[in-house]
Amino acid sequence: MNLDELSPEDKEKLRKQLHDEEREAKRKAQEDKESFKDLTKLFVLANIDSLVEFKNIVEEKVGELFEDYSVIKELKQQVYGPSDQDSHTSTLQDGSASITIGHNVSIKFNGNESAGLKKINEYLNSLASDEENFQKLKKAIDIYLKRNAKTGDLSPSKIIELNSLRKDFNSELFNEGLDIIMDSQIRTRNSIYVSGWKFVEDENGKKVKKEFRFTV
Repeated sequence: MNLDELSPEDKEKLRKQLHDEEREAKRKAQEDKESFKDLTKLFVLANIDSLVEFKNIVEEKVGELFEDYSVIKELKQQVYGPSDQDSHTSTLQDGSASITIGHNVSIKFNGNESAGLKKINEYLNSLASDEENFQKLKKAIDIYLKRNAKTGDLSPSKIIELNSLRKDFNSELFNEGLDIIMDSQIRTRNSIYVSGWKFVEDENGKKVKKEFRFTV
């Protein structure tokens, strides 16, 4: 369409049409926003009470499980000695079901880990004469000891993995560095949880592993 070929009347009609379409689009957008608000409200009201009740039931059940296990935990400590482990797992001998109760743990570092990193770097530098293997090893170590970009902390899971490689490195200096890093960890127990699984038969008679985890 060439606007220059339109008469003033046609241009006015076109302008009015565009104006009406724009106004209708705004009205529709406003209606959609109101519908979104209404549906959101209905969704919350329809589900919130049952979810709160479910949370109360879960909290009560998890509490009961921890209380029930306290007798087993006491006997376990008598048999195997005192332990500060964060979780305990009970599994049927035939492997058909298992329950784990435990604490979720957050791990931070107190700042002394830097001294441990220094010792590990000293160990790496002692291998510098073998340039090719040195670069490969340094790259691998850097992955394990990479700090979180946001928190600046080391990764606890990576430290555990690196700790399992002590025998491979076979270095007193490396071990000293890892010991310092491990000792600098600050472990804080947060929420408690219950997890586990059970094998059940589905409608076709096939055994299916049903897993669960509840945190409170």
